[in-house]
Amino acid sequence: MNKNNFLETVKVGKLLRMFAIPCVISLVVQALYNIVDQIFIGFTSGLGELGNTATGIVYPLTVIALAVALLLGDGIATKLSINQGQNNNQYNSKTVAANLTCGLIISLIIMTVGLVWIEPILRGLGANQVILPYAKNYATFILLGFPLFIMGTILNPIIRADGSPKYAMFVMIAGAVTNIILDPIFLFGCQLGMQGAALATFLGQLVTFLLSVAYLFKAKTFKIKFADFLPNGKLFCNVTKLGISSFLTQISIVIVSVVNNNLIANLLPTDNSAIGMLTIAFKVFGIVVSIIVGIACGGQPIIGYNYGARRFDRVKQTLRYIMTIALSVGVVATVLFVCFPQQIYMIFGYSNVSSFGVKCFQIYMCMILLTCFTKATAIFFQAVEKPVKSTLIAMCGDLLFLIPLSLILYNFGVDAFLWSAPISNILTAMLTIVLLIIVLKDFTKVTKNITTATTTIQASQPGLIITISREHGAGGREIAFELAKKLNIPCYDKELTSLMAQDSGLAVDYLNKLEKNVAQPMYDLYLSKTPTALATDAQKNVLKAIAEKGACIILGRCADYILKDYKPYRIFIYADKAYKQQRIANNYHDDENTAYANITKSDEQRAKFYQATTGQVWGAKENYDLYINGSVGVQKAVAQIYHCIQNR
Repeated sequence: MNKNNFLETVKVGKLLRMFAIPCVISLVVQALYNIVDQIFIGFTSGLGELGNTATGIVYPLTVIALAVALLLGDGIATKLSINQGQNNNQYNSKTVAANLTCGLIISLIIMTVGLVWIEPILRGLGANQVILPYAKNYATFILLGFPLFIMGTILNPIIRADGSPKYAMFVMIAGAVTNIILDPIFLFGCQLGMQGAALATFLGQLVTFLLSVAYLFKAKTFKIKFADFLPNGKLFCNVTKLGISSFLTQISIVIVSVVNNNLIANLLPTDNSAIGMLTIAFKVFGIVVSIIVGIACGGQPIIGYNYGARRFDRVKQTLRYIMTIALSVGVVATVLFVCFPQQIYMIFGYSNVSSFGVKCFQIYMCMILLTCFTKATAIFFQAVEKPVKSTLIAMCGDLLFLIPLSLILYNFGVDAFLWSAPISNILTAMLTIVLLIIVLKDFTKVTKNITTATTTIQASQPGLIITISREHGAGGREIAFELAKKLNIPCYDKELTSLMAQDSGLAVDYLNKLEKNVAQPMYDLYLSKTPTALATDAQKNVLKAIAEKGACIILGRCADYILKDYKPYRIFIYADKAYKQQRIANNYHDDENTAYANITKSDEQRAKFYQATTGQVWGAKENYDLYINGSVGVQKAVAQIYHCIQNR
């Protein structure tokens, strides 16, 4: 029954190649967008080092645009995946179109503000009187291209979430190749200077944008109508909540870049190449990080599935593969950075490299090996549903360690400032090791509680399918099983989890935990092979398989919504507070206050799970055919339900 077991049977190395290679290619291509202009600018007569410094000044503006694009793009993509999980694809078109309109409005605002106040903005980013003309020429076309860049970047994750990752990768490659081809034409052939480099980027973004828009006409899960483009505040809030993590990650890069640019401008006021050299170091570093992130993201589906299946041996094996590759890449990068900094700068047209430029690689980037380790581990934490630990690593590395250290050590000179990065890397790696040890120890504890799923679907006869949702303590389970006896049909409750485990290959305890801790995991439907996505599919498969057998009673699991095409008789059982308190207190030997706290917590979890799965309000009367008070007692409630069914 389990169609996903290849993730726990195929060799990890083969799986990692299958998933990681497309991720690495896509991310490296995206990184090239930020670096290709600087390579050609460096070899252009009249630009060279000053031109590269100018692109370094403008770089934070590009990252701000990227942050806005990912805020909406990743948010929309995640919302599409959630809608697919809820079988609510009818809302996809409005979710996409309305937020594309919002993205266009925001991009036009950013472009306008940037163009109107371009000089004070560039000065604030670290441009002096010498660099300002170069930065202004470059920034003007870059700002004009922001609507194309932002809209194209918003659409890319949408295309992936719609089930076309290869097309999404093709779009990115097409834009990057266009930029690479046009840069030498405009810079060397047409001699357009900084504006030529920016124009090549602009046209590359135009290609990405047009190819992305073309996809909207052949999307798989939505078909946009003109009316869908009307802005919608509620839809905007929904997607930005889901995309805020991506936004904050990029904004932290902006803060680091702006702080560094201004500190260097103060430390080396007469060195017009300094900012450009550190920017180049950052962008080369970005290519290394793209490789690491691509490999780690490629391992996410493998780790995620085996984590859900409680195959911790496979989880650890995949982690070892990822770490081996990540650390190998880190070692190679460290050797290149420490031993060949001048040769790296030569790629960007630098003939004479200052001691500061050499130190940017030999000191500032000397602990890139640790960065590879922390980046890979942060993504591993996401895969095993430890988002707080993942976010903690990201925030500590940039905001809590690097920036304060930069501001403190800056007072002791250039070399001291450059040591802020390796010290930050060491501190972040130490924190990461502690968190990783905690997570790996948790695996051992969980292993002891694994149970095997061995349930089968019971035979039945044609007839009515009854779904029962209930408040905790209202007696719903007892009512359901008594009613099943009276009607002589099977009743499913905890058996559903076992059946879902057999369908998905996930462990019973993981599926139980998923329903109780729904807030974060239900948003983790972006990758098609996450345990949450597999659990969602298994829930549908099992419920529909049960319904195909005929008459039955199903408790919980959003069966009233998932089986709506089977026209089930939907019942919700509630009860008075005092009645529920007394029942829970008697069953679990709790005092009434503890009993009520448990009731409240359980009902909140059920409501969150229901809302996340169906998009509807748990317990709302309009969602049920019969709303009955369990306080009347089990036998009387059964009699009332039986009477209603007979007269249905």
